[in-house]
Amino acid sequence: MIIAQDGSGEERRQEQRVGKDLFVRFTRLEDLTADVPSQEGQLLDISGGGLCFLAEEAMPLGSQLVMILEFPGWHVAADGKWVATKVDEDVGVLRVVGMVSWVAISRTDPGRYETGVCFSGMVTV
Repeated sequence: MIIAQDGSGEERRQEQRVGKDLFVRFTRLEDLTADVPSQEGQLLDISGGGLCFLAEEAMPLGSQLVMILEFPGWHVAADGKWVATKVDEDVGVLRVVGMVSWVAISRTDPGRYETGVCFSGMVTV
């Protein structure tokens, strides 16, 4: 069962999702100052508006997450544009903030939770 932020469980995506075999490191925003180590989840899909990943525990709806994604074969140029190099040693790093908008027990791995996150901003270093 999907728990949507508005409780409806209805599909509300506005952007096409792309499947990726990557991992996402994430920390709840309130845990950043408490020196809590980041967690890792398996990225299921990503779009311009958000992403979905598998997590070991259910995140509370509305939780703000700081997430780090690494994309092998990509390079971020000085002007901020992403360039596909297709060289595995090149790794583009994306740091984003998002809000947990839905959580569901995984159909393929019932011990983990599919977690839908809507992007709310980027983190620049």
